[in-house]
Amino acid sequence: MKHLYIFALAASLAFTACSDFLEQDNKSNVPTEEFYNTANGFASLTNSAYSSLRTIYSAQPQLFVAGTDLYADGKSQGVVMGQYTFTTDEGIIKDFYDRCYKGIQLANSVIAYGETTEDNAQRLQYIDEARYLRAWWYFQLVQQFGPVALNTEMFESAVMSHERTDLATVYQFIIDEFTYLASADSHLLERASSGVGRANKRAAAFYAAKAYLTRGWLDGTDYEAQEASIAQASDFDNAVTYARQAINGELPALSIEEAFDVNNEENDELFWSVQYSSSAVENPVDDGSYQQAQFGAYQGGSEKPRNKAIDGNFAPSLRLQQMYTRGDGRLEQTFMLEFHEAYFDWYTNPTSKILYYYAPAWATDEDIAAWRADDPNGIKTETIVSKTVAEGGIAPSNGQPASYKDRRTQDFGNAAIKKFDDYTETSIANRSTTCSMHDVVLARLGEAYLIAAEAYYKKGDMQQAAEMINNLRQRPGTIKSGYETAMHVDAADITIDFILDERARELAGEYVRWTDLKRTHKLIEYVTEYNEDGVELSALTGPDGKYKILRPIPQAAIDLNQAHVEQNPGY
Repeated sequence: MKHLYIFALAASLAFTACSDFLEQDNKSNVPTEEFYNTANGFASLTNSAYSSLRTIYSAQPQLFVAGTDLYADGKSQGVVMGQYTFTTDEGIIKDFYDRCYKGIQLANSVIAYGETTEDNAQRLQYIDEARYLRAWWYFQLVQQFGPVALNTEMFESAVMSHERTDLATVYQFIIDEFTYLASADSHLLERASSGVGRANKRAAAFYAAKAYLTRGWLDGTDYEAQEASIAQASDFDNAVTYARQAINGELPALSIEEAFDVNNEENDELFWSVQYSSSAVENPVDDGSYQQAQFGAYQGGSEKPRNKAIDGNFAPSLRLQQMYTRGDGRLEQTFMLEFHEAYFDWYTNPTSKILYYYAPAWATDEDIAAWRADDPNGIKTETIVSKTVAEGGIAPSNGQPASYKDRRTQDFGNAAIKKFDDYTETSIANRSTTCSMHDVVLARLGEAYLIAAEAYYKKGDMQQAAEMINNLRQRPGTIKSGYETAMHVDAADITIDFILDERARELAGEYVRWTDLKRTHKLIEYVTEYNEDGVELSALTGPDGKYKILRPIPQAAIDLNQAHVEQNPGY
């Protein structure tokens, strides 16, 4: 069940000049301390900690996807390439940094009030849920910024001095929290009891595995690894252990379409999601998730009432579409290859005419002819076949061929990612906005298999890595009939590039690609070689000659901090 957030709290980061941490609309006119020491008040504070997640995902989470190999500038130019021209005053960076610390302080508040509030059946559970949220926020911060100030207490007034905590300590804190929370000793619910909206033990195991995996790569052996060498010998073993705990012996039982269906947001594929509902946001027209609107070509404005509103900032790259080989059913499940008279007709009026067909990268003239011939309702006779993918050249393109780059800027120029679609009539009626009430999935079974595969690869066990990917490909609809042999993965196939390609195929449009490339030391290589907007190495290199592997610490945070804060390399 989705959460009903009763009270809206504004959390002020200790780095700002605000004197108080919490400001709330307390409709009962009860003093804050007294209210939060009641069962209802404590529950509302916990729910507010969850609502802080939407501050990251309700707009454009550029820091997770832009400036990579999979997405490029579409109708709106400059967003993707701009990732590497960020300054220390960049609003996107400051907003992300502030929102992370606001989320942390909300979690710290829940933990603090959990020690004084009246005892009830959920008190210990909510404390552990807040510990989960705090560890999750710190994991986001440390991946983007490196060493950050580690604060574990609630601030009731401004604290103006915060030393950056060393990387090893921050990672150990994150890992210790998630491993405890995944254990039998924690008070988190099991996934079967929690639903996907609350922190639970399988989600904690998932993030324990991912944190171990990420730390394991920080071994100082790569020229890009400008962060401290903090890897421990057991990290990849532990990543396997916790990924398998999250997997819990289950094979994916749902197709990609079924796993992300807006009418099926509580399913066995999912561990944890950011929740949206019209009762949980202030303005359902504007305050929802924008994930469905991020990945595709512009489809017109309000004059196209049943087309999906797409802002055109993160058009799927040619490289992403070429990664799906013949026989991989995830292409059709992920992309809207058949565009009817209106976008949402695919769901609500499937016998309307098909205006565009976006041919797969592997399509031949014979394949397209066969597709046209399979037309019992006569809806393909006037279809324009876009061979942008099939004839667009072989990636890497680095800004070429120009025909494909130009196509991305045109209306209906390339296929949109459809797996996040909110095709409910309420969403379609709100065509003037790009948002929807579709939840944003953050932890799921499919990625747990990929975490395990990557950890096995780093352990040198290619056979087990291949087995993890073969298990993942048992997902219904992934392997088309007759292509079982072609889609089978052998130990000899396993490289980090193959694993990253598989992550792209399985996780297209999910907010993980930038951190994937950074973690695996592939960011510089992939961006300069494959980004279609032509990001040069010079754009990734700062005035100090260091690569921009981390984001800049916001200058406002440095200026307000009475402790000395050294800026990250590259800025």
